[in-house]
Amino acid sequence: PRQFSRAFRAETGQSPAKAIEQLRVEAARELIGDGRHSMDEIAIETGFADRERMRRAFLRVLGQPPQAIRRHARVAAQTAA
Repeated sequence: PRQFSRAFRAETGQSPAKAIEQLRVEAARELIGDGRHSMDEIAIETGFADRERMRRAFLRVLGQPPQAIRRHARVAAQTAA
């Protein structure tokens, strides 16, 4: 595992854990923009233990909470309609 982690970091510039977190955040962001699921459902569906861990990951990766993404998606949908 340690050798894999070193090789992964050398190739991508980030740890495997950070890469997985980023992929989960991107998947959750897509579902949030869809607007059909609760935050709890999105957290579980994308591999987070709960919505609080998802919120913390959003803050680390995107610098804003998932609720801000949802609000922005709603406003964009309203102005497009």
